[in-house]
Amino acid sequence: MASTLERLLARAGVVGRPAILDGGFGQLLADEAPELDLSDGLWASGVAVRSPGMVRAIHRRFLEAGADIISTATYQASAQGYVAAGIAADEAAADNVMAAALEIAVDARNEHMSRTPVCSRPLIAASLGSIGATLSNLSEYTGDYGHGMTETNIRKFHLQRLLLLARCLQMPRLREQIDLVAIETIPSLMETSAVVSALHDLSQRRVELPPTWISFTASTDGCVGHGEPIEAVIGAAANSPSVCAVGFNCIP
Repeated sequence: MASTLERLLARAGVVGRPAILDGGFGQLLADEAPELDLSDGLWASGVAVRSPGMVRAIHRRFLEAGADIISTATYQASAQGYVAAGIAADEAAADNVMAAALEIAVDARNEHMSRTPVCSRPLIAASLGSIGATLSNLSEYTGDYGHGMTETNIRKFHLQRLLLLARCLQMPRLREQIDLVAIETIPSLMETSAVVSALHDLSQRRVELPPTWISFTASTDGCVGHGEPIEAVIGAAANSPSVCAVGFNCIP
């Protein structure tokens, strides 16, 4: 029997071959538009608000290069981050800000398909980074969040952001447009457990999201960024029926 991810990929025309993902969005922005102000810590998530046309063009470049899956420019996004950067007036207004960023990827896919008649419908993954990705101190690669950061704190962060995403995906213009949730650059067993707990909470509340993949950082052979064995974090992720795949990103 085909897995959830295999069924999604088959709908996107990916059968009998590896799926092609897009590339490093924030780094491409930094390389190609060095004049952009990325100092707010939101990287592509901020550019999606200030220069949506540029983000749409990059999504389309990845699609034209053959990407089967593109990721939204929401990796560093959070309600608190949008407010701190002055992009949203308050946390309630963050819903529309994130929805607009998600919609850029949808528009890019629609434009690509209108110009490429003989093609399957590429998948869109809503990209969400680890809590470290919102701290602007590179701790997403190590999991060294400080002694004051507990699993409870991390779980609350992921739950709030997943609820934000769920509200966005209920907006008419985004219904059935986002195919996957990509929770990326998870560096530790503690954060993996926090994510799984947040996903379980959503399930208990009957909050629906697309299938989720979790990807980890790695620093040494056989270990994730914080030092726990890869088998341990994969085992923790496998405890969630919401998780359809695991993988790795940002490996030095």
